[in-house]
Amino acid sequence: MNTPQTSAAGSTSDASETGPGPRWWPNPFKELKARRAINDRLAALDPETEFHEISKLVVGRVFADGFFNDALFTVAYWRQIAVRTIAPVLHQSGRGKTYETTKRVDDTLLFFGFMYRDGWQTRAAGATIDRLAAIHERFQIPSDDFRYTLSGLCFEAVRIPEILGCQVLNDGEARALFLFWREVGRRWGIDVPEEQAAFRAWMAHYEETTYTRTPEGPLLATAMADDFCKRFFPGPLKRLGYTVLRCCADDHLLDTVGQPHPSQVSRRIIGLFVRAYAAFRRWVPASSSAQLLRPWNREYGEALDPMTVGPDWARKIAPEDRRREKAGQCPFAAAKAALHTTEDA
Repeated sequence: MNTPQTSAAGSTSDASETGPGPRWWPNPFKELKARRAINDRLAALDPETEFHEISKLVVGRVFADGFFNDALFTVAYWRQIAVRTIAPVLHQSGRGKTYETTKRVDDTLLFFGFMYRDGWQTRAAGATIDRLAAIHERFQIPSDDFRYTLSGLCFEAVRIPEILGCQVLNDGEARALFLFWREVGRRWGIDVPEEQAAFRAWMAHYEETTYTRTPEGPLLATAMADDFCKRFFPGPLKRLGYTVLRCCADDHLLDTVGQPHPSQVSRRIIGLFVRAYAAFRRWVPASSSAQLLRPWNREYGEALDPMTVGPDWARKIAPEDRRREKAGQCPFAAAKAALHTTEDA
């Protein structure tokens, strides 16, 4: 496999992204030109080798709107809730507040932002992945459920527009997202198929065989949708917010999580909106600077550190916790864990 080359352009701003950013640019025409230049950068990148940079640009600049990313995440989370072995874990969480949905959304999207920013090969990226894995290893989650979660990160941004009858990502961008999350998954220790088609076929089969209405599912789905509406469709607009989410989901998913089907007219209207939104963002990307973390850092402010993000009960969990646990499995793992610990010191 070719070694991906990450473009240096924009890496400094990506790494230092913290606060709310500038409120206004002295020269709006210069800002427009900077945003438009992102399209040229994307067109020059090879998805087979520069998939990390493409993923960062697509998620953190072109489609960096909080509304777009939160809607995508909420529907993807509904898919987690639909799996019979995942819903009970999400419901009880083992500890902490079950329906603290705002924090759950912010923390999860921050972790995604850290990974988009840092990739999977750097020391910082490895520490983030190890800590996130150590948090989840408290819950006896089957390996296939981890793999299914990863498949959503690879394909949900493609599947939702398909449901709506439109396209948001081009083939190269869809390929880049798959390759990026495949490498993140492998760094985590998740077995991922080599190619997109095989992984998507596996995902479809897993949904057919594991989607089950559970007592917890509809409660969790409503809590997540309520949080989305509170942010973007407050008060009397809540019904519209629910319609948007339901239109982005297929009927099998809606039945499993206890949500009614939208009308075909509603789905067509939302599809036209998404098509118009994608066309506009292709003409004017959302931001000329990285917006991978800022929409979700309300709790942490400028102190954005992946070692402190997460539920209160997980604050003391560190990357070394996972390395020590893995080190007990065999002498080679022990040596590797010791080496990582030395490097991080």
